[in-house]
Amino acid sequence: MVSIRKRGAVYGVIGLMLCVAVYLNWSYFQSPDELTIADQTMEEDSDASSVYGEVTAVDSVDSKAGGSDETASESSNSDYFAQARLSRQTARDEALTMLRETVSSEDSTEDAKAEASQQITVIAGYTVKEERLESQLKAKGYTDAVVYISDDTISVVVASPDGGLTSADAASISEMVTSETGAKTSMLRISEAK
Repeated sequence: MVSIRKRGAVYGVIGLMLCVAVYLNWSYFQSPDELTIADQTMEEDSDASSVYGEVTAVDSVDSKAGGSDETASESSNSDYFAQARLSRQTARDEALTMLRETVSSEDSTEDAKAEASQQITVIAGYTVKEERLESQLKAKGYTDAVVYISDDTISVVVASPDGGLTSADAASISEMVTSETGAKTSMLRISEAK
């Protein structure tokens, strides 16, 4: 009975951490001061949102900096991507630590150990796919990109290309992500950091 409670507590904490990570990601992108909608033409074509997922632009430049200084903009962009990667890695490290504790615990049942091992494998797979996609996006010409894969969503944030993110860019990114992950396009959230 105690091992069931411990296993439930471990899974509860892992679920809570994932929820917190998703909430922080959502709240960061939903801040009214930092969020603008890219390519209003996407709204005209109602099928586009179901084909390419959600496309938004994130303005990561501090409004006090003025945004006109190109160096400040590049610095802010790189800070955003570095912070996003750090947040993603921190959340994953915490989840992996708890899963490893479950696997190595003598009090854990074999089912709990097997499930924890499976979750570790899933997280490792997500990490590899995220890094591969980020490299592919950089190879496509985006100066920086960060990808976050979870069970039900895939968030892709790219550095804003000249002229902004177009429908063609969104289609290219969508095709790249779906071919790499096998995910449905409805799971995709594509954003640009300006």
